[in-house]
Amino acid sequence: MIQRAFAVFFALHGAVHAIGFTVAWQIGGPRGVEYSTALLNGAVEIGDAGARLFGLIWLAAAAALVAGAALLWRGHPRSRELAVGLTLGSLCLCILGLPGSEFGLAIDLGLLALLASVPDRLGARGASA
Repeated sequence: MIQRAFAVFFALHGAVHAIGFTVAWQIGGPRGVEYSTALLNGAVEIGDAGARLFGLIWLAAAAALVAGAALLWRGHPRSRELAVGLTLGSLCLCILGLPGSEFGLAIDLGLLALLASVPDRLGARGASA
């Protein structure tokens, strides 16, 4: 049950990463998240083309997190390692995407703390999770 709840949360987290794509491509996004051509809280200017490329990276991360959630749901034996790796990637994106990604940064830190406290094989068949 816990593995499936975690998988659903992981998939939702992945879906939220698509916001980075929609904002970077200027096709939508939530109120308060504005289009930017800068990374690292404005420290690095990447221009329009760079912003679009970064948007594609957000989209790839969204797809990877949703695919990872499917493996978590099925109880893949490397679920914990997969979740940690994907969460670290998400954390890096959120750091680069500041200031618009503070909430995602907090979620990633929470996920990493949770993952540090779960069994080595999160959700793997036969493991107690």
